[in-house]
Amino acid sequence: MTATSDDSAAVPRFDGLRALFINTTLKRSPDLSHTEGLIARSSQIMREHGVEVDSFRAIDHNIATGVWPDMTEHGWEADE
Repeated sequence: MTATSDDSAAVPRFDGLRALFINTTLKRSPDLSHTEGLIARSSQIMREHGVEVDSFRAIDHNIATGVWPDMTEHGWEADE
């Protein structure tokens, strides 16, 4: 969107859109994460424009990495 000096210009809305932030900090909750601060600011801007925003810290979940649908069949103890 191009900035104009016209105050009557419509503010863009993105109602119906959703965003997911995956915080990949190495710090477990509730430790302070600088990444969380960046996500919070970005989320605020998106919400002001109608976007529904979710986020989670990957470190707080037992997420198996790999390409198989069930990584427990490939050596992982759990696969959320």
